[in-house]
Amino acid sequence: MPQFPSYIFGMHDPGAEPLFLNANKPGWIVVSVQVNPPDQSSDFSGLANQGFGVIVRLNNGYDSNGTLPNSSQYAQFAQQCASFVAGSKGAKVWIVGNETNSPWERPGNNGGQGGEVITPALYAQCFALVRAAIKKLPGHDLDWVVPSAPAPWNNQTTYPGNANGDWVQYFKDTLNQCIAQKATPDGIAMHTYTHGMDPAFITSEEKMVAPFTAYHKHFRTYRDFMAAVPTSLKTAPVFITETQPADPDWWQDRNVGWVQAAFKEINDWNAVAANQPIQALCLFRWQTGNPQWSISDKNAVKADFQAALQNNYKVRWATPPPPPPPPPPQPLPATDPRAIDALAAAKKLTWMPINTDGALYKFAQSKNLGYPQTDEFEFTVGTDAYVGQVYNLGIVYVKKGDWANVKFVNKPAGM
Repeated sequence: MPQFPSYIFGMHDPGAEPLFLNANKPGWIVVSVQVNPPDQSSDFSGLANQGFGVIVRLNNGYDSNGTLPNSSQYAQFAQQCASFVAGSKGAKVWIVGNETNSPWERPGNNGGQGGEVITPALYAQCFALVRAAIKKLPGHDLDWVVPSAPAPWNNQTTYPGNANGDWVQYFKDTLNQCIAQKATPDGIAMHTYTHGMDPAFITSEEKMVAPFTAYHKHFRTYRDFMAAVPTSLKTAPVFITETQPADPDWWQDRNVGWVQAAFKEINDWNAVAANQPIQALCLFRWQTGNPQWSISDKNAVKADFQAALQNNYKVRWATPPPPPPPPPPQPLPATDPRAIDALAAAKKLTWMPINTDGALYKFAQSKNLGYPQTDEFEFTVGTDAYVGQVYNLGIVYVKKGDWANVKFVNKPAGM
């Protein structure tokens, strides 16, 4: 598994890596993928090998297909996610779906109308299946599986106990429902924006209108989410996977210091020891496309980001991240006295040859019979010649020349 980066700087979509690396500040890259059917390679090792932390968002699809499928297909979706992860390289953080309180992310919606409402209870059912399927994969038991970030300020998903469509309540209810499903999230994802490109909006304390007067109107909506994190998740890693100036200005090709102010705000938050730290702030988005969102075609915004990268905004962890796996053991140099003595002692013994290309060995490994305890030996049955070999958990044998029909018997007790 790759190491996590040391800096909070992040970008949604690959492509901006030279900006990070020129400042010697490799950070986080968010990649959004579709798993039904898979729409791209799951090899992220190119990013990881450069020191980036890769956060992969797993989507059923986009638009009317829904970020999650219909609830009747949750089990199938979980296996599709697991298949994508199984073939992956270089990633260890997986987010399940996107802004599931938004009607534009519902399966079966038509331009934000209709479709299956993804309540916290329904989302948690899906999350639990996906998380379990990923954790069962060899080498992925320690991966971090993270619930979807809700859409801030969107009040279009209502359900019993949340008649106003409160997005912060949705966030809290979703996390608690995942915990209740015995699928405790390994991390937390959130989105935060400003309504306009004024950098003063980053630290603004302006609040929303009724009935949401307790919540921030601009960037500090992230603080509303942080305050709602359940107690049992107060040490979980936190990733802000989308941030940008939104309606009405969106990204403009102007360097007004918005990007610098955003990263400073998160660094200042992390500097307070009592605060649950945020490990990543990822700008939305690098990819050229909708001009409201894209950064790669705006040199002034890129310059703002490059200026932010000059700061030493380090990641702080509430608890230490899992360590990287230990390096494989290395042989002693041939000149080491221990190696010389071990080899001399071994040469005095009669070594048992092991034919790893032989039919008996391959059959024994396929049946999990352990390792050979004898060399191959010959015996006869009537007039037919056979070859046999003893393994930890059985005696393997085959008629000479009939190598495709190897058989075995259990070893007698005490043998």
